[in-house]
Amino acid sequence: MLSTQQKPSWGTPTGYAASHCTQCKAGWVRTGKEGGKLTVCLVDREPVLAEMTDCNKFQPREPA
Repeated sequence: MLSTQQKPSWGTPTGYAASHCTQCKAGWVRTGKEGGKLTVCLVDREPVLAEMTDCNKFQPREPA
């Protein structure tokens, strides 16, 4: 989990985070004032890292 000293980074998701984490049942996306997005994984309760390349907990959301 993030310590009280760490702040999540707001930015447009790229790579795996953009193609999977933003579309996963176990995640949610928040949008900031300036359009940045924060993608958070509910499995580990932390922001998704840009370096992420795979996740064995990915479950696609039903289309809205």
